[in-house]
Formats: sequence, C-alpha cells, structure tokens
Amino acid sequence: METVKRLTIAIIGMTDTVTPEITKAWSNARVGLEGPYTADHLEREDALEFAAAIVDIRYEPDVILRLTERLEAEAIPYLFFVPATVIDSAPGPFILSERSEDIETIVSALVAQGGGTRH
Repeated sequence: METVKRLTIAIIGMTDTVTPEITKAWSNARVGLEGPYTADHLEREDALEFAAAIVDIRYEPDVILRLTERLEAEAIPYLFFVPATVIDSAPGPFILSERSEDIETIVSALVAQGGGTRH
C-alpha cells in the first residue's frame, strides 16, 4: 500500500490571506496550509514545524529580512506571495489563491529549492 505524503506549508501573513476556498483547494492538492502566522510568531523557538513557507510580500522590509534570515538559518524553503485579493489585473509571480495553477506554481518553486541540513 502506497502512502501519500502531505506537504505542509506555513502561511506568514495577514489574517485575511487564507479563505475557506483557498484551504479547501490546497487540501485537495494534498498540501496542508498552516496559519496564517504573524511574523512575530516565527521568532518563537518552537514555531518552525513545517516543510516550507510562503510569506506575504506586504510586510515591511525589516520584517521580511528578519523572516528570511530565520527561515534560511533553518534551511526552510520559502517564497513570497501576493494575496489574490490584491491582484486586480495580471497575476503576479506567486499568488495565494484557490486556483490550481497558483498552487502548482508555488509548490513547484518550493520543491525546486530543496532543503538543506536543518540545525
């Protein structure tokens, strides 16, 4: 019997970034979303219990820098995303939405980063 492994991705962003439709679509794609977590949450020692992260690009630059340093120190792959609610016209590079194309784009890019040795 083959076991299907489920990828767990943390959402780091504002409380309005994950809708029920997004959660359902990602779950159907066998990807578990955790959060959204605030940037401050990741400063806790036990906060990094996920395989990858996607970060809301609306954070201030100093917050983004702290987040990325923390994720890199733990060899956790990450990407930045633009919430679908912010997009009015053409889609950006990574959009957090319920669309399967957006899910595949984010997951493919995270998997391509691989992961280094965790400390």
